[in-house]
Amino acid sequence: MSTPMHPPRSDDYLRHLSSRVQELATHWTTLSTGDCSHEQLAVLYRQSHTVAGSAATFGLPSVGAAARQLEEFLADLSADDTTTLSDETRATITALVSAVTNAERARQGWTGASPSLRVKAVRGRTERQATVLIVEDDPDTAEHLALQLEHFGYQACAVHTLDGITDAVRAHTPTAIVMDIVFPEGDLAGPQRMVANAQAEIDVPVIFLSQRSDFTARLWAVRAGGKAYLTKPADIDTLVSTLDMLTGAFIPEPYRVLIVDDTRMLSTLYETILRDAGMRAVALNDPTQIIETLQEFQPDLLILDMYMPSCSGPEVAALIRQQVAFVSLPIVFLSGEHDRAHQLAALDQGGDDFLTKPISAAQLVSAVTSRARRARAMRAQISRDGLTGLLTHTSIKEQAAREIVRAQRYRSALTVAMIDIDHFKQVNDRYGHAAGDRVLKGLARLLHQRLRMSDSIGRYGGEEFLILMPQTDGPTALHVLDGVRARFATIGHQFGDTEITVTFSGGVASLSPGCAGSDLLEAADAALYAAKHAGRNRIVAADQADQGNGCDTTPSPPPNNGSPPL
Repeated sequence: MSTPMHPPRSDDYLRHLSSRVQELATHWTTLSTGDCSHEQLAVLYRQSHTVAGSAATFGLPSVGAAARQLEEFLADLSADDTTTLSDETRATITALVSAVTNAERARQGWTGASPSLRVKAVRGRTERQATVLIVEDDPDTAEHLALQLEHFGYQACAVHTLDGITDAVRAHTPTAIVMDIVFPEGDLAGPQRMVANAQAEIDVPVIFLSQRSDFTARLWAVRAGGKAYLTKPADIDTLVSTLDMLTGAFIPEPYRVLIVDDTRMLSTLYETILRDAGMRAVALNDPTQIIETLQEFQPDLLILDMYMPSCSGPEVAALIRQQVAFVSLPIVFLSGEHDRAHQLAALDQGGDDFLTKPISAAQLVSAVTSRARRARAMRAQISRDGLTGLLTHTSIKEQAAREIVRAQRYRSALTVAMIDIDHFKQVNDRYGHAAGDRVLKGLARLLHQRLRMSDSIGRYGGEEFLILMPQTDGPTALHVLDGVRARFATIGHQFGDTEITVTFSGGVASLSPGCAGSDLLEAADAALYAAKHAGRNRIVAADQADQGNGCDTTPSPPPNNGSPPL
């Protein structure tokens, strides 16, 4: 059985509940002596619906049950299409309203203590502290591999003897082990030692890395519990991808959820729960602001209440569906409406699913996570580059336009960067397009790991990438990207028996007053050209003096940040 959610600020909600119940009772008092219009009864119905849904959700079942009885009676009454209420009907409504007010008074003993919300957080991109233990008898090989892994955010430590494995695991608590097959003790000594160590309960995923690729070696790796088997010389991109998968280190951005509900305390509760689960949640209490909020926030999922004073949830859903940009946005109704016919009618207006109040914290997080995950996966098929997983040319340009509008509206900093892999054609010509693809994926992975969740990265075309860094000034962006450049220049890319290093050049430009979006991108592109002209393997910043069109493309002198590539 799931545990009901409770408000993070119980005192606020109790005052809020008392106010809502008092409004309901006062409204009925004004109606009880004369004829009632459909609009007046609709207000009473909405009031009872709000109290029923929120009271149950906030852990006040007696208040919620009483309000639910009133809501259901009013729903049946509205179907009669009459405004003349019989004495019996008035007496029934009066009794039901009294039941609500009495239940609200009786809740004085409720403390509103919030239970622990044991829900798994959906974390965003962060600096990794994952440790990899390298078990390799050749110190030079181990040192080289450790250096390569550190470029991708892993901490690496090495042990050169099989006898040192257990102590090393205890000392470093690694999240993964990369281990050779062949040791001085024998050609299968690596996996055989892991089999022998099974009773030591070393619960760490193992990747075997060896010159051997025969069936016997692979079979012993499986018997030793190996999670992956790679052959030497190690392809660092493949190894990092495997480590990311096994350790969960390559973490997706938090899901973005917009909550539209006119009940402020309830929407704040949902917002808090989803944020505690690691999502980016925003509550909107005024549905008339929905289009502007959608355009700026770009949610993965919309949670929508059914009944609101100014307009209904289904009306909002229908309005959203008329916007081409939001045709595919998942819309989930979250309401106390139990009538299946009304639920289906709401879905027919543009909703995708229906969740019923009250709903537990775990249920809410689970439902939102599963739906947001599917929505993001479907959108990625359209907006993401198939090779690198970055935004496509069209998607990154659209994101640039949104970031520029946002920065201009809030007068905040924004820096964009154009980067381009140096001599990329030579890589393709000498080692093949498969090798070039691996270089592209390696750079994309490094950018994704070293930049923030709030930054956007897109494959602008071929070997060129566009990066958007909101709330970042030019010098800061230059420093960050130059650090990425330095790391990338030392990563070894293995193609057969040959290992090479590759570099990239970049140009950065910052938003200034009067700067149009196209001008900003042109300024970054001009700075990139200057970096190439100055010898490559460097980042150049465009001078953002307010001249001409507001985005001067005259680059500032490049820093002395690296030697030319080979």
